[in-house]
Amino acid sequence: MNTATDPDGPADTRVMGIVHSALRRDLARARSALTERPYPFDAQRVAIAEHLIWMMNFLRNHHRSEDEHLYPLVRARNRGARALLDDMDHDHRSIVPAMEALERAATSYRDSADARGEVVAAVDVLSESLLPHLAREEREMMPAVSATITDTEWRHWDEEYNIKPKGPIELFDEGLFIIDSAEPDDALAITELVPPIPRWLMLNVMIRRYRAGAFRRWRTPQFSPLRAQLRGRSETTSTACPTTVWSVLADVTRVGEWSHECRRARWLDGATAPGVGERFRGSSKSGLMRWSRSCTFTELDAPHEMVWITHGGIYGDSTEWRFILDSDGTGTRIEQSFRVLSLPRWFDRMISLTVPAHHDRGNALHGDLVRLARLAERDQESGPRLLPNIEASAHRTENTLRTRPM
Repeated sequence: MNTATDPDGPADTRVMGIVHSALRRDLARARSALTERPYPFDAQRVAIAEHLIWMMNFLRNHHRSEDEHLYPLVRARNRGARALLDDMDHDHRSIVPAMEALERAATSYRDSADARGEVVAAVDVLSESLLPHLAREEREMMPAVSATITDTEWRHWDEEYNIKPKGPIELFDEGLFIIDSAEPDDALAITELVPPIPRWLMLNVMIRRYRAGAFRRWRTPQFSPLRAQLRGRSETTSTACPTTVWSVLADVTRVGEWSHECRRARWLDGATAPGVGERFRGSSKSGLMRWSRSCTFTELDAPHEMVWITHGGIYGDSTEWRFILDSDGTGTRIEQSFRVLSLPRWFDRMISLTVPAHHDRGNALHGDLVRLARLAERDQESGPRLLPNIEASAHRTENTLRTRPM
């Protein structure tokens, strides 16, 4: 906010648009996280659900402050704005059911991944009513406010009803939420409203707490404290059919034939073929480093999709590996992706020093898929080696095993 603003001049209402932008931004982030595969795992799911509930409370308080304190002042002074104020009141009332529906859906999603679709639908319904309202409030209502009250009165409203009723932690959370990804001028407009000492605390201390929470829910490099790649994706094609490619993938004892890093694997607990909940142990080597991880199948849709999660035991790391096989008419499109579910910072730093090849795994993982494709082609020419009971996994099995890696 420009500190040179005339206190007796028109209210500088730019902060309203900045607040609205934060709401739009995180509704879009949530929808993207909930609709793009791979879907949020348990710890991320809980973080997104709790953030959506927090946002609805923030929005409710925002509307209450306008309805009970700002807009009555404008109504009393500006007869020409009364019709517009009536529209604002109607908008606020009509948005309430959608807000409550999103809170209910988010609460259910916090408890179970099965409610993901319900949350997406609730976000869409809320957006249909909220986003046009926010745009109209900025375009039509804020100019009427500026023409009716002074900047001193605007700041008094903000101080008395948006700041004083809240504790310092709540204010820090709200301030950092509002300036997250904001344009520099917009971020400055917000931070200049904060006294010097709290401002320093917000931007140098509390921001660490905010970034940690943002990373839990969005899992993006923007907020990551880690040096490791959080996720990656590669693909190739094979002239072999999906069933043949699946047969190679499903026999985990053959992983050393195509993986650049995992040299061998063995089944655990008497398993002989993939199944949701079945486990194997893979042993890997990169440079001088050697390690092994137990892995658990979490999703299977033969011969289309296979997912397993690695478990680091006392090291606390966990990664999800996903393979998708699609027929392209002449063969198979093979897609491999990974995402880090859990990685303690100390272990991340150790990996960064001892396994530098993990800084960028794109070429190496693409090479794995090329070798997998050629291996399947050779198998198809000579006749595939089918695993025992592989047909038993051909039915769709989704998320029947829940893991809580973080």
